[in-house]
Amino acid sequence: MNQRVRSALAAIPLALLVIILGRVYLAVTLLVIGILAVREFYKLAQFSGYGPLELVGVLGVTAFVALGHLGLQQAVGLAVTAIILMTLSWQTLVFEGQNSIANSAITLLGSVYVGLPMATTLMLRYTGGEQAGFGYLLIAVLTVWATDIGAYYGGRAFGKRKLAPKVSPNKTYEGAIAGFISGVITGAIVRELGAVLLWWPHLSLGHSLALAVITSVSGQIGDLAESAFKRSAEVKDSGTFLPGHGGVLDRLDSLLLAIPVVYYYVRLFLS
Repeated sequence: MNQRVRSALAAIPLALLVIILGRVYLAVTLLVIGILAVREFYKLAQFSGYGPLELVGVLGVTAFVALGHLGLQQAVGLAVTAIILMTLSWQTLVFEGQNSIANSAITLLGSVYVGLPMATTLMLRYTGGEQAGFGYLLIAVLTVWATDIGAYYGGRAFGKRKLAPKVSPNKTYEGAIAGFISGVITGAIVRELGAVLLWWPHLSLGHSLALAVITSVSGQIGDLAESAFKRSAEVKDSGTFLPGHGGVLDRLDSLLLAIPVVYYYVRLFLS
């Protein structure tokens, strides 16, 4: 058993336990991994020659987690406004405007890129009630994991045509399709199984498939986006947090886009 598999076997049960426990346990966990992830993002930016404001980003992620834990979805825009205000003030007063456009934009992007998924994870966990929220979050996480696994092994077995060779040379169209199929099947099964076992209310087949599809697709886009960040920084991994897996950002990349997409789908169509 290689190091990558051992790390995954240790991390997955812990992640599921935190999701089940929810509330302050989930909030604290997301705060820790959010801070680690945003610091890795800013490190990639520094390798690319930019100077983001790490402290502002960390404060922004902390604010997002706090708002998500409190369920204050209306205040998310306030957090973004505060981050912009702090970023521009710092650039003007401390750095005197040097590279202010790029550095301000990267600071804001990092904070929202990591912080918004942290907030929406917490809010999704209780959207529609504790049982329903557990179901929505679980289907998102398991669909993303199934997509990643399907893409990895599908690509190794059948991959021939490169999907985005300049961004991620190892990814193929065949792997992406295999990941999509694996994710959609897993998402639909998990949703229906939960309904049968009365873990959460039953959803129509259409909504179950729609959730699985948008989760799988957005997860793969998130994965490619993070690969582009690493390519720009000319590094293989965002960090060394998990043996065989790279950094925290490497493990969260698919979820960072998938979770907000699922949350807003649920809010718009299911709540």
